[in-house]
Amino acid sequence: MKYIYYIIVIMVIFSGLVAYGLFNTKIEISKPFLSINDRVFSETEFKNMLLNKPHHMTQEQFIEETIEKQLFIQEAVKMEINKEQSFRMSVQNFYEQSLIKVLLDRKLDSLKVDVTDEEIAKYKAFIQNKFFLTKMVYPTMKDAQNKTNETIEKIEGAFLDLSGDLKFIVMNLNIGDVSKPTANDLTSMDTLVYIYRLDEIQKIEGSEKIQEFDIEQVSLYLKDKKKEQLLDEWSGKIRKNAEIWRKNE
Repeated sequence: MKYIYYIIVIMVIFSGLVAYGLFNTKIEISKPFLSINDRVFSETEFKNMLLNKPHHMTQEQFIEETIEKQLFIQEAVKMEINKEQSFRMSVQNFYEQSLIKVLLDRKLDSLKVDVTDEEIAKYKAFIQNKFFLTKMVYPTMKDAQNKTNETIEKIEGAFLDLSGDLKFIVMNLNIGDVSKPTANDLTSMDTLVYIYRLDEIQKIEGSEKIQEFDIEQVSLYLKDKKKEQLLDEWSGKIRKNAEIWRKNE
């Protein structure tokens, strides 16, 4: 009898808790803010969208742009453009490129580098020189490693006339040294590969009179290039540690 009594008490308590939950639970439903045909934007959704509103736009302009975009989207769906293979491929490509960009941007931001007084002094000294280099171009990294399908170009120019990438390369070379293979784009495996050899350095006559030298700007430049170098090394480690297989042609 006691057992039945306990069961009845438990059921009463449980029923009370359930009833309390049903009548006291607050369900927050956001009211509609904007409706375009069958597409309804709630107040909460639109507030979140406003967080990404361009600063030059008013709220009214943003609403009008949202309406126009949604009408175009609905029309495209009616025409079933979203089901076309070319569209799906373009979406996939955009997604992949965006993902890679965010990854590389975050990695760059996380890298910490310093610029020494010696590096600033070296940059200043190099301003007074003209450089002679041999540029070796290869279709692939494999060609660069095997020295096959090589194209040779000669480069000469004052340090200040060299590209930003080339300035940093020559700063890390002695006469006769060659640079590590570099590609145009970290996100692609099919770009051309370049190797540079420093052949000669000549002093430019009258270059001692050069006075313009922005230390802060040069320091920022060197920091950026050092980060890019670390990013290259990080990318190389990822590739080295990956399991990659390709069919032999």
